[in-house]
Amino acid sequence: MPNAIGGLSVANNLLANTALNNLDKNQSSLGKLVNQLSSGLRIASAADDPSGLAIATNLTSQVNGYDQAARNIQDATNAATVADGALSSVTNILQQIRTLAVSASSDITSQSDKQAIQAQINQLLQEVNQISDTTNFNGINLLDGSHAGYQAATNATATITTNSVLSAGDQLVTPATTAVAAPTSATAVDGTIELQVVSTGTGTFALQQTFFNSATGVTTGPTTVASSAVGVIAAGSVTVNGTTINYGAIGTNDVGSTAYIKVSQYVPAAQNATSPALNFQAGANEGAVAQVGIAATNTAQLRISNVNVATNGGFASLGAEDVIGQIDNAINIVNAERAQVGAVTNSLAVDSTNDNTASVNLQASESAIMDVIVGAATALDNQEQILVQIGTTMLAQSNTNAQTVLGLFR
Repeated sequence: MPNAIGGLSVANNLLANTALNNLDKNQSSLGKLVNQLSSGLRIASAADDPSGLAIATNLTSQVNGYDQAARNIQDATNAATVADGALSSVTNILQQIRTLAVSASSDITSQSDKQAIQAQINQLLQEVNQISDTTNFNGINLLDGSHAGYQAATNATATITTNSVLSAGDQLVTPATTAVAAPTSATAVDGTIELQVVSTGTGTFALQQTFFNSATGVTTGPTTVASSAVGVIAAGSVTVNGTTINYGAIGTNDVGSTAYIKVSQYVPAAQNATSPALNFQAGANEGAVAQVGIAATNTAQLRISNVNVATNGGFASLGAEDVIGQIDNAINIVNAERAQVGAVTNSLAVDSTNDNTASVNLQASESAIMDVIVGAATALDNQEQILVQIGTTMLAQSNTNAQTVLGLFR
């Protein structure tokens, strides 16, 4: 009779095989849980979760990128701080030069005194050039123009620095009627225009204009613009250095009145193809950059290389007067550079906050995919350990069933 002893087999121990199969599964699961708990990772290998690993790897790249970008921004901020500190020093020097120019502008300052003042100014100008040439961060020059980048054009300007009120209530120059038309082309050069009402004899007077060229120190004029033997010179205009100046009606009581107009030249836009702006990688992805172009702040760029309070061109103190205006222009240029550096610094601070926030959020997303949930894993670990223990016991018991068959042959 086949299968007389049901469930007993010598050729195949089915019970042991079943117990062994389940034990292998449980031991494999237990090994995976031990690996997860010991590493803290739910995905310890690609086999654990292939798609999850791919997503988490991309997130990790983003996190690392944002973290490095934040460090880049800190370096860039430090460089901007160095540049701003140097520009502040330049401003202080320019203020000193301006004070000296004011001192030299007085006619009671002798020519020898003016020459001594100019010697001091020359030393200060050298300091400006030294700061421009030597200011650097990590070996990268900041103020020598090597990273000027694109610089927008600057229109010529003409500013009334002294506008005397005349006896009849008129003004020598009338700003309310757009007295000075500022040219926008290169026809104008830096300089100072002097308009003066002078006596030309008994009962006669004239309006004269004189132009002082800042770069050359050459004075042109005085040239008579209008004159009158008697009565009043009618209101009119005069063009000097490409600048149109309107003046009001002038009478004999206006003799001695003087107006000064400071003219600044037109500066065309500069592409600076060989001196590109500084780029700062401010984000995790390609192209996430911030740029800042810092023009050279040497005396040539500031257009003060040739300022000289001792050069008057035959006119007492006109050269020193021009230096005051020229230094004012230089201070404005440096202020604009500092404003640009400050704006970039503020922008970088915003980028840094964004980088840090993005890094934290992306890291949380990556953690949700990669990290093991310790509580759940521990519970499963306990469960698998129990199953392994039971499986081991059941395997041992299933092997005893084969011993029963041997009893039949005794």
